[in-house]
Amino acid sequence: MARWQELPVPPDHRVRRLAARIRTLKDHSGLSLTALAARTPYSRASWVRYLNAEQLPPRDAVEALARVCGVDPTGPLVLWRAAAEAWEERRAQPGVRHPAPGRPRVPAQLPRPGAPRPVHGGEDGGDGGVRPKVVGVLGGVVLATFVAGLLAGRPWLGPEPADALQGVFTVRRGQERGCAVNRSGGFLHAGHSRTDARLLDVSSTGWEVVEAQCLLRHRGYEPGAADGVYGPRTKRAARAFQRASGLTPDGVVGPDTWGALRR
Repeated sequence: MARWQELPVPPDHRVRRLAARIRTLKDHSGLSLTALAARTPYSRASWVRYLNAEQLPPRDAVEALARVCGVDPTGPLVLWRAAAEAWEERRAQPGVRHPAPGRPRVPAQLPRPGAPRPVHGGEDGGDGGVRPKVVGVLGGVVLATFVAGLLAGRPWLGPEPADALQGVFTVRRGQERGCAVNRSGGFLHAGHSRTDARLLDVSSTGWEVVEAQCLLRHRGYEPGAADGVYGPRTKRAARAFQRASGLTPDGVVGPDTWGALRR
């Protein structure tokens, strides 16, 4: 069993419980980090961050780990949802800076009464009061832009699916999203996702599911409505397609099935 480094203190107990659970799954699987990366769509470096609670793993990463370990993902996903709430609460808190341990904060020294004020710029003090103000304003703009970009990117939630073409996905069971399959660059696309690795199984939702449903339908296998909800009918269609394509008919859409669908 691997000797794990101590989890950062604190994180929230919900984050620690998720990290402890996925560490246990990884240890029981007997897989190295390199082997785990080879069997999931996530890199070795990503798994190091997830397992050490440095970054919240995506929901799909937890599902993929459970599947590789032959475990029902329901329990780990319950812990994942609680941990995701903890990360969101942590994000909402204003940042608080603390001095480094053993290094007390040194108060700024105030000028002595009557002491001359420093002069910036030329000998006559020409732009001495203007330049610091301009620099301060520009610094504030740069800082605000950086913070806005950080909040928009939300790196603590793990890699976002960069291939979603339709914006935020909202579950609407039975609502047809439309399929317009065409060939581009030698591969088939339905205009909903460019993924070729995302793992899909029952309970998966999103534009990637719509893409798979459209491609299955294009191949002559009826997955039901292309609504972005991976249900039993979609799984049966995926199994039939895999069987006809010489793939393992497990009904899980992964890299091999994506490759066959897009050819």
